[in-house]
Amino acid sequence: MKLNSEIIEKFYNILGKENVFTDRETLKHFDYDATERHFLPDIVITPENSKQISEVMKICYENEIYVTPQGGKTGLSGGCLPVKGGVVISFKKMNKIIEIDDKNLTAIIEPGVISADFQKAVKEKGLFFPPDPSSTVESTIGGNVAENAGYTRAVKYGVTKDYILGIEAVLPNGKIVKFGGKNIKDVTGYDVIRLLVGSEGTLAIITKIIVKLLPLPEYRKTLIGYFDNMKVAADFVANIFQHRIIPTAIEFMDKITMNAVENYLNIKLPEAETMILVEVDGNKASCEEDAEKIFSLYKKFGAKDVKVAKDEKEADRFWTIRREALPSLKAKGLDQLEADIVVPRYFLPDFVEKIHKLAENQPIEVATYGHAGDGNLHVTIMYHKSSFDELVSANELLKKYYIEAVKLGGSISGEHGIGITAAPYLNIQLGENEIELLKKIKKAFDEKGILNPGKIFDYEE
Repeated sequence: MKLNSEIIEKFYNILGKENVFTDRETLKHFDYDATERHFLPDIVITPENSKQISEVMKICYENEIYVTPQGGKTGLSGGCLPVKGGVVISFKKMNKIIEIDDKNLTAIIEPGVISADFQKAVKEKGLFFPPDPSSTVESTIGGNVAENAGYTRAVKYGVTKDYILGIEAVLPNGKIVKFGGKNIKDVTGYDVIRLLVGSEGTLAIITKIIVKLLPLPEYRKTLIGYFDNMKVAADFVANIFQHRIIPTAIEFMDKITMNAVENYLNIKLPEAETMILVEVDGNKASCEEDAEKIFSLYKKFGAKDVKVAKDEKEADRFWTIRREALPSLKAKGLDQLEADIVVPRYFLPDFVEKIHKLAENQPIEVATYGHAGDGNLHVTIMYHKSSFDELVSANELLKKYYIEAVKLGGSISGEHGIGITAAPYLNIQLGENEIELLKKIKKAFDEKGILNPGKIFDYEE
């Protein structure tokens, strides 16, 4: 059913007119995310609590109106795009840090809290929330939970799901449910928390989150080096783990990405095929010891221009090189398809080699960068959409990359979610039985199919 004046009036009564928007100028602020695709919603609401969301969802459920939850719009899979119009629920006003409990090492937060703001707040108490995506200054905790976001520190600390202890959520029919709490252990019934984390807003609307915190590491050491051969670089990475060192992060970029970063930041990087950045954290003595071993391994495997950050400022400069990879590639002004692929860590060089080989003699350019420590590769296919040949080549390559990843025992998405960008390729990794089960789970939560429609397995171009 389409929205009408009677339904909009009900929204006014629930939320106040100041929290309901129907004018096109405002709606356009909510029609996009980092995929740079655009879908205009019919209406946007900015609720202030779960009770308001519950009342809105009851109306939408009764009238079969599509609803799309939306956070910081930094996603790269299109998970928060209102592809079928309807209502966008923005969490801009549900951005409170309700509690930081330094005795139980937990926090209770609303989904609209900006990641960087939360990191700053817990750091002031000597605590640490490991999930910290590259988009930290814009992404929201709710969005990170919805996508089960990964990040640079995942190699040591795991991903978002490993830090979620409890969830409050509103179901599509408007009922409010609560699972988990501050307990480290809880096996009461099914693990619904794990199901909702990473469900991309298709099962329920998360309205409150209880997270686990850790003591803030007292020290870190950051190293950077450059290799002329990706396979040698992979041997270097494997050797780090063989020396019983678990780094906080191991990041890499290929030559195409490094060239883009050079142009974007107006800096000069060493001439090489790949860059590897490694960071360790913990107490000072162990960090210094690990850094010495890693430095020696860089040298053993023939890396050049190896540097150990002498202070936090220099470490941040090293990280800037890596963190500006995506903005640098976007600055080239080309259309892009990005695949968020994971393969077993040691297969990474074989996969990168395959990527470049498949792109040979194609009228397009392919850059790779990502998380070498956990085998998570961001493949960026750059092309001109105005060229039919390039558009066809880009889409054919994307499918081939997914197929090759799955052949290696990998996955078509490591941290960005399926959303709409990877949805057409879901059956490359999952069979009919698995997809049928996913659809049954969706049906159990959302019988009328109104919540975040068109995502994961039912997106149509």
